[in-house]
Formats: sequence, C-alpha cells, structure tokens
Amino acid sequence: MAIQQPKPPPNQQLYEFLLFGSVSDSELPSLLHRLRGLADFATCGGIAFIDKEQTYKIEIGNTRSVVRVRQSLDNAEAPLQLIYTGQLDLGDANRPAGVRSCVHTACSNNAAECLKEMGFIAVYELILRGYVFRKGQMKIAVFKLYQPSGEGAGVPGAQLLSEHYLVELSAVTTSGHDNVGMEMRAFAEQLKPIVTMEKTDGVR
Repeated sequence: MAIQQPKPPPNQQLYEFLLFGSVSDSELPSLLHRLRGLADFATCGGIAFIDKEQTYKIEIGNTRSVVRVRQSLDNAEAPLQLIYTGQLDLGDANRPAGVRSCVHTACSNNAAECLKEMGFIAVYELILRGYVFRKGQMKIAVFKLYQPSGEGAGVPGAQLLSEHYLVELSAVTTSGHDNVGMEMRAFAEQLKPIVTMEKTDGVR
C-alpha cells in the first residue's frame, strides 16, 4: 500500500507537522511492540508496505520546485500519490514539531510522463519498505530506504541505503491547528527511550 495522508478539506492550504528518528534492527521489535499498544485499533498490528518513490525537480530562474510520485509495489490497485512539500520551517525554537506546506493528491498512472512534458527532470528513485501505524490524525511510518538496481526495478537486488530504520511521525492539517504539534510531541515522549524524535531528519 502507498502511504497516504487523510483526505484534506477542499480549497484549504495544508501543512504537514513532522518529527523524525531512527532505530537499529535490534531496537525494532521493542518499537513495534510499543506502537501496537499506542496505535488505533485498525492499525495496531502495523500495516506492512512497500512503496517506490520517484523525485522530480524543475528550475525556472532562481525558483526550484520538487515533487515526488509514490507508487505502491504491494497493491497494484492503489492510485499513485503526487506529493509536493515546501521547505521545513524550523525557525521557531518553541514549536514542538517541524512544519511545512504540502499537497498530497492521487494521480493517474502517467504522472511521470506528464511531469517530464512540463519540464521536470527525474532526480532519483527510492524504495521504502516497512510498517505504518495511525493514531488519530497522526501517521507513524517505520521503514528502511533502498535504491533500485535499475530503472523500473523493484525490491529484488535493491541496495540498502541505511542500516537503521527511519521513524517518521507526521500529521496533515489546515492553518491554525498548531495543537497538532503538541499532540505529536506528547506521543513521541511515549516512544522514549527506544527512539528520540527530533524536528530535523538527520538520516534521509
């Protein structure tokens, strides 16, 4: 399944709150056990996923835009996801989580061709493999990153890029809901000492 965010309200700017961490292979069972106890019932066991993510960029003058296309490799019927995110805002030291503007939307299977016709250039391709949990509007993804062995290749033969599992805690909401960040920080405190969540992604 492709990792998806909840369907947003129409015609409203969305913001993604984020916290990041990482755990070793030996710490993974403890983290999954903790998450099973904290997550919503529907995902308390953790949903396994394998996604392919392609990153594209376009530069016009001094402006540079980056978008990602995410495809599920274990559910052929799942729609592709087009993802745009702004720069992570870390300016407010008192803010409990990083925040950035974002757009998450389903797209057609020819998204890559459309982006190339618009002038976007493929930058790199990754495979994400791991587990996803949900707690209210929060999403907790625990995964490893791989580099495909060739264009269009899947998991077999892919090169592991990090020995650690990345932990990404996120929530998408509209403007004026900064309390989401506080809820995320409170949830992250319950994951200690297995993993310490920070506002910056030091691995990816």
